Amino acid sequence: TVEYRVDGSGKIRVIMDYVPVEGLSVMPEFGLMMRLPADFDKVTYYGLGPEENYCDRNKGAKLGLHKTTAKDNMTPYLLPQECGNRTGVRYAKVTDNRGVGVQFAGDKFELSVLPYTPQEMESALHHTELPESNATVVRIMLAQTGIAGDDSWGARPHDEYFIDVTKPVHFEFVMAGC
Repeated sequence: TVEYRVDGSGKIRVIMDYVPVEGLSVMPEFGLMMRLPADFDKVTYYGLGPEENYCDRNKGAKLGLHKTTAKDNMTPYLLPQECGNRTGVRYAKVTDNRGVGVQFAGDKFELSVLPYTPQEMESALHHTELPESNATVVRIMLAQTGIAGDDSWGARPHDEYFIDVTKPVHFEFVMAGC
């Protein structure tokens, strides 16, 4: 379930709860994805960075205030794919050139801000096949499954880096205009 609580100041508390479903396989991520106009492409966040990092690949990331853009978050892998995630985020702003946009706050969430949806990236065999971007895709997540086991040739992530679908999952964050 997803619940939105709007207070008098315009802040929106997003509350997400998952109740276990028997037989469900892997849950790739637990969070919310939204599209903003493409000119909302500036990202400032307090979390682990400055480069992309994941729950099983964040030991070298540094906690701090980092700035980037949706386009710069695209890692130029040979094959377009999942990229640009940040872990341990406590606060983030996604804005346009004037500093107008949306801010997010929560307790160590994951953040991805890219010009493409995961589906658009997975559908392209090369970066030249990615469509002209007309949006900034923001993903705020409690967790995302780890990206790799012990090698990059198809090994599964270690068990501790999967989201446990046998237990309830709860996630809250606040978003507001800025």
